Amino acid sequence: MKRTSRSSCRRILISVLVLSVFAPLNGPSENAERHSILSRFLLENWTARMQSSLLAQTPRTLSHASASGNADESAIPRGREVVEILDRNDGRGFSRHTGIVESFDRNGLILKTSDGSKTFAPHLVRRIHYRKSGEHQQADLHFRQKNHRDALALYKNALISAEKRWVEVEIRAQIIRCETALGFHAQAVKDFAALTELEPEMPDSVFSCIPMAWQTLPGDLQIEKTAKELMRTQGKTPSTAVMCGSFLLFSPGGKDAVQKMKVFAAHKEPRIASLAQAQCWRLEMMEISPEKASEWQEQLESFPPELRAGPSFLIGQAFLRLKKYDSAALAFLRTALLYREDPTLSEEALLQAQKALELGGKPEEAAKLKIGT
Repeated sequence: MKRTSRSSCRRILISVLVLSVFAPLNGPSENAERHSILSRFLLENWTARMQSSLLAQTPRTLSHASASGNADESAIPRGREVVEILDRNDGRGFSRHTGIVESFDRNGLILKTSDGSKTFAPHLVRRIHYRKSGEHQQADLHFRQKNHRDALALYKNALISAEKRWVEVEIRAQIIRCETALGFHAQAVKDFAALTELEPEMPDSVFSCIPMAWQTLPGDLQIEKTAKELMRTQGKTPSTAVMCGSFLLFSPGGKDAVQKMKVFAAHKEPRIASLAQAQCWRLEMMEISPEKASEWQEQLESFPPELRAGPSFLIGQAFLRLKKYDSAALAFLRTALLYREDPTLSEEALLQAQKALELGGKPEEAAKLKIGT
């Protein structure tokens, strides 16, 4: 399977924008109706994303973005960080605060300034600018270019010189993302279990690196072996149990994983409950109904935005089974272009969106998604 390049994704979005202008949703022509799916995706999702708290992505993601106001890291005072906080009252949409980031976890970001300490809610943290080592900068560059193998090696080197805990946590999350993208599932699972021990209160933006199975991985005996061992030794940790259980649901002797997943679906922690609920959807896929698929769609809206990629992919599969091709394409597009946490899953979702559009009699729209694939 060929990879979709970053520039290709830009071209896809440009196609969507052009389509939204020349194929209005409520236009009278039959042609407008036939070419409405990508427009609907733009109007229902992309525009909403640009106006919503999803802009509060991880420092990792946003440090790669070419957004306006991108600070020159070399100009940041040594030993200081510049934190961007979402702020509706600021014309830019965010405010900047300079100081020392003492900690950053799910309880908030604590910034020590000349005026004392300030605490910001984690979902309001838009970006953290700080001086990175040469290896860290190079790793980020390779990651942006989807050169995950070189990025992985460089992040491991950068980890050695990480002086602050929150920076170490960020780098470890990047290592896991690279391993997942490369298909090193067993190692990614072990590294996430170790990350959970290091920082059990990691923010959602970091927690989202959790490696999960949203499709079966035929023939990967190593991940099953690793998942079973971790389930035995660390299965009392909810995140580890849900993560490992996702790889064991359909394995021989997977009944224990199924039972645990059903229990965690009612967990008090939203991110654990969300992932477990979505994994339970996999068990119901063969008996999917239109009512059930619609129910899943409603549930998805309550999930943390950082954790919606896999569940949205499952919803796409459900609608594809029901031959509701427009709804399937929209769900797959959300995974591919909106919730792009897992590069491999995003690429597969883009292919499935093409398939759904073709099966739904919209070959022209499917062709727009094939650019660069």
